[in-house]
Amino acid sequence: MRKFVAISFVGLLLAAIAMPLMATTNVSATDESSTPVSFTSDGQWSYINTSDGQWSYIKNDFITIAFPANGTKPMFLWWYTSDPNNINVVKFKGLIEYLSYLRPYFLWRCQADGSTISNTIESNYYSPMQHMNDYMRMHVMSILSEMDDFAGLHRPYLPFSGSTWRLDGPENVTAGNVQYLSFNFTLVNVPEDRPNFHFADGNVILRARFYYTPAMESVYGKYSYSVNAGELKIDLVINHWVWNIDTLQPLINELRDMGVSVPQSKTGLALWVNLASINMTGMHDAEDDAQSGVDVDLTEGASMAHDMYVEGGRVSVTQNETSADEIPLQNRFREGFRIRFETGNATFAGFFKFVPQAIVTNGADYKTVDVTASYVSAGAHIRLFIGYPYFGNNSLEHDPSLGLENVTPWLPMNLLLVIVGATAAIAIAFAAIRMRKKPVNIVTVQ
Repeated sequence: MRKFVAISFVGLLLAAIAMPLMATTNVSATDESSTPVSFTSDGQWSYINTSDGQWSYIKNDFITIAFPANGTKPMFLWWYTSDPNNINVVKFKGLIEYLSYLRPYFLWRCQADGSTISNTIESNYYSPMQHMNDYMRMHVMSILSEMDDFAGLHRPYLPFSGSTWRLDGPENVTAGNVQYLSFNFTLVNVPEDRPNFHFADGNVILRARFYYTPAMESVYGKYSYSVNAGELKIDLVINHWVWNIDTLQPLINELRDMGVSVPQSKTGLALWVNLASINMTGMHDAEDDAQSGVDVDLTEGASMAHDMYVEGGRVSVTQNETSADEIPLQNRFREGFRIRFETGNATFAGFFKFVPQAIVTNGADYKTVDVTASYVSAGAHIRLFIGYPYFGNNSLEHDPSLGLENVTPWLPMNLLLVIVGATAAIAIAFAAIRMRKKPVNIVTVQ
């Protein structure tokens, strides 16, 4: 009888543990369907456009997410629904092409304009003593000088805030047992003050998926990760980037022919993201920011953050340290990068995270590349730079996400009942054993 009771209790415990895993379905299911969204997705979730056209909201009793209703720029605000005075902010600032000759991660001082490329090559890979002939030295210096103002180059920084975006969706999607809200931000027009950047029109996309149910995402069979209900996934897609280093390649090859050992394609592309925290008073600044057609930092100016948690350690963000070099994120355990917002007086802390790999594809073959990251305190907010290695004329995909630390409110009611029942049964069992003065061994399986 004792064995039967013990086995029964262990079975209930395993059922309580296994049920969340059973509820997590691979999002790559083939039976995918979608429907347009007007206001509500079901009895618990709602999708709402405000009457003034400022914001779109995704919300339930636990989390509220807001983004510009007309898709003016990709920025997201979210908070615990019962605590609207503690608002987390992620604003996608833009893309920056950078040199990675000196460090594999993004550094602000290493942006890939002609002058920086020329100076880096001259300082690190060329010595006048290589050429005793005055003509050869003068020819090398002439090539390096030509790089400074080469006509075909674009600026390293492509600002998202000054560009025109199109918001597609949202629509509800069902894939097997997984349900999510889908919408896209697509860059459709780069501002005129950014010449030679129109190759980006239609080729920079942020695909957003807000999950109603937990899921396991499989990325082209290369890697997988779990997604909680109430989490917003944002796939960055970049197609056919035109690299300054490629535009200068004829000049670089000429330097190589003259014996200057310039390494191959030491460049990367960084996604610049600002992380901030505001209260409801700061929403007025966020509204002005969302509607502004220029590259401004109004939301960041209203930020009240003191600390953030980077790789588990507390980092003060009160000071503006942008004159110093960015700090690399180490990602020692390869489980993904994660930044958590300061809890302070907030009920639940927000997070922003991303996997340490991205996908590069030509449409037929898919391969993974390592992702780097660096950050710097910018005065009550963090500048985060997610770095991707050179990917030529191919496409790159990467998928950060945001949400709140606590996910318990999304557990299905039947699962909650199972867990509560199992816990109660186990408690009764332990009480009965203690009454019989039997020893209890607790084994932890790792």
